[in-house]
Amino acid sequence: MTDYYVDLETTAEIVKKILPKMGEFKVPITPQNYRVWFEYYSGTNKELLEEINSIIEARRKFTPELNRYLYTKYFGDDHNKEMLREVQAKTINVLKNFLEQVLATTNTTSDYGNKLEKYSEQLSKAEDLSEIQEILENMIRETSHMVESTRDLHSKLQEASNQVEMLREELAKTAEEAKRDALTGLHNRKAFDEEIAKLYKRYKDKGEIFSLIFVDIDHFKRFNDQFGHKVGDKVLQVVANSLNYTLKGKDFVGRYGGEEFVVLLPLTELDNACLVAEQIRENISIKRLRVTKTGENLGTITVSAGVSQINESDTIESLVERADKALYLAKNSGRNNVKSEKDL
Repeated sequence: MTDYYVDLETTAEIVKKILPKMGEFKVPITPQNYRVWFEYYSGTNKELLEEINSIIEARRKFTPELNRYLYTKYFGDDHNKEMLREVQAKTINVLKNFLEQVLATTNTTSDYGNKLEKYSEQLSKAEDLSEIQEILENMIRETSHMVESTRDLHSKLQEASNQVEMLREELAKTAEEAKRDALTGLHNRKAFDEEIAKLYKRYKDKGEIFSLIFVDIDHFKRFNDQFGHKVGDKVLQVVANSLNYTLKGKDFVGRYGGEEFVVLLPLTELDNACLVAEQIRENISIKRLRVTKTGENLGTITVSAGVSQINESDTIESLVERADKALYLAKNSGRNNVKSEKDL
């Protein structure tokens, strides 16, 4: 990861190049896009450098999908850890700079100065945001005892506290984005694994049942082979939008992988889950695909679905396996239909 704090001169030079180039290619200046282009101009990631150069040479447009793809490919796996380190580094930097300014003044009491020096040492050893926040709260509490003589000091501390909160919100936002599928906007496989683990624990602790639906697009390969991958991507997005439209409330919907989607229905028994799966199938089957410019009819989309419900002897793996087997039964029964574990 690029060092933003040590090599400030190099960083300044890179910044002068980034913004005009992003403007030239109409790339929105978001934190994620900026990260990609900073690494590109720093030259530290040769694979990223070569891929962007090939995109530019081919005169491809930097669409939102392409921008998300570049960011996810090169920074998605370890993004949370790196962002956490950046957030903590920024936070410690803000507070330590402030403490250095205060300790350099002569209008603070000796006792107060000693306490601030102690907090400065604690900051150097802090390992996560909760420790930093605790140190900051102690500093504010100490400062409140001298409000009359240090009003400006208290204001600066409050401003620093606000910055910490903003950085924590930024981290939470990026953590949520890391659980989304870039193409469809649905939850991804990682988010599904976390959600089903939570539902399974609630079932074991409180007996709260839930059901699982696998949804697979029929003959998806035909769309890619006959009309191209752009049409294939559009088919995935149409199905994702239909799933979002059909499912409400606490229901979970995600892209499991490829052309397969997954639905988790809390507090839902198998028969009702089958009704939901049938509604999903019907809503998708009425979709008609056309090329906007030419009006060419690309046909209809159909899906097959498999449904299972948690039971006392289940592990997460066995629940998933039954839904998967039911899905394959639906495929082998002519597609465009719903099968459940009762049909196995």
